[in-house]
Parts: sequence; structure tokens; C-alpha cells
Amino acid sequence: MFPWEIARALADAPICYLPLGVLEWHGEHSAVGLDGIKAHAVCEAAARRSGGVVVPPLWWGADEREDLPDGSYLTGGIEAGGGHGERYHVPGSMFWVRPETFGALLLDIYEAMRRRGFRVIVVVAGHWSPKVYLPTVRAAGDAFQTQHPETRLLLLTDRELVPDLHYPEEHAAGGETSLLMAVRPDLVDLTMTLETDRSLRAWYANEPAHLARRRATPHKYIGLFTGADDGSNDPETTASAERGRALLETIAARLAERARTLLAEAAPDRA
Repeated sequence: MFPWEIARALADAPICYLPLGVLEWHGEHSAVGLDGIKAHAVCEAAARRSGGVVVPPLWWGADEREDLPDGSYLTGGIEAGGGHGERYHVPGSMFWVRPETFGALLLDIYEAMRRRGFRVIVVVAGHWSPKVYLPTVRAAGDAFQTQHPETRLLLLTDRELVPDLHYPEEHAAGGETSLLMAVRPDLVDLTMTLETDRSLRAWYANEPAHLARRRATPHKYIGLFTGADDGSNDPETTASAERGRALLETIAARLAERARTLLAEAAPDRA
């Protein structure tokens, strides 16, 4: 946006959307930036309805970390034992920062938005890790609200807005894959699910742990959690751009409504 476009948007609807995501493995079939890409798309679609602006996604964040005897470490649920318990550094994941760094950065971002004149801040987390990531996001929000109660702050994940749709607590499965297919179809390739030690072997020449895991695991997917035991959220059979568009439109419409309601409640005078 040009500066005059930002000024006009601020005058019309002082709402600022912040998409959160991380650079994390999302299976062989999806781009590592899935979390941030879907959160950004949701925020853009909501802003088109509510007014306001969308700032660039934040790609780094805190998460659980396990330090290993050899000096390396595992981060996030997939490496630490989520999915089928991979227990190695899955290719592509490189998002970890200290919780205090992440929390302080969020506080500074919120303050920058408040200083600019936004009366509503909407934070959409595309990464759902419950042990460190989301608690840090919520703690920073609580600290900011204590200091600036006049600024309305909404913190949520994209799936929280659609409890009535089939979008379970998953990782790289049918729901998330569908959203990415709707937003960036070029970043989804479902034919690659079992290609780690086949056509992709040369690409992983420096990733012996990943090749070994593919050879050893009896599971169809590496680092994937469907959130449904009945096969109703398997990405290869249930993911589609149509499903993704339905999720995106519903999430964005409900998010925009929440943002406009908060703006109506916000005090007109800025501190």
C-alpha cells in the first residue's frame, strides 16, 4: 500500500490484522509456510469485508524445545513426538525463537499499531501449538491489554471460528491442505506423499535421518496428524480447493464481523 492508502484505510476503519505462522514441516505435499500463508489469506479476506489493513505475516515463534545430548535440539510437536513421533529434525522446520523474544516482539508490534492509531488489533494464529506458542501469544496479548485497555485486541486461531465445519485440530491434513489449495494451489502436490525415498531421494542427499525415517515407518505420512481416526480428514481423499474456499469464506466473514463489533465498542479517543 502507498502511505496515502494506509491513511485512508485508517480513517475509514482503524483495524489492523496480524497473521501469525511459522516455517514448519507440513508433510511432503505442502509448503513449509502453510500456517502463515493461510492466516494471511484469512486476514486479507476479512479486511476486504471489514476495512482496515493487513500487515505481513510473522514467520517466527516460540514452541516446545528439547535439547539433545549431541548439542542439537528438537522443536515443535512434530519433531518432539507429535504425529507418529518423528524424533528428528524434519526438513524445512526452522522457526524457533525464545519465548521471551517472541513475547517481546509481539508486544512491540502491538505498540507500533497502537501508536499508528489502530483501535482494533486482530491476531490470527495459523500455528496452533498449545504448549508454548499459543500461551505466549495470549500472555503478550494480556500484558498489552492491561497497559492499553482502550485498544481492542482479538486473538484466535483460524479454526476457532468454524466449530460447525469439519476442521479438526490437525496438522497438514485435509483442512489445512484444502485452505492452501484454495489460496496457493501451486504450493500443494499430493503426488509427493510417498516420494521421499523415491523421486525425491536426490533432493534429500544431506538429510539421511529423513530418508531413514521413510524407510522405517509403516505410516503413510511423515509428520502429519489428521485429527480424525475415521479417514474423514485424510488429505489425499478429502482435501480440495472447493473445501478450502468454503473454509476461507466462512472464517473470513465471521472474523470480519468480530472485528467490526470490536471497532464499534472501541473508544474514539486514542491514547
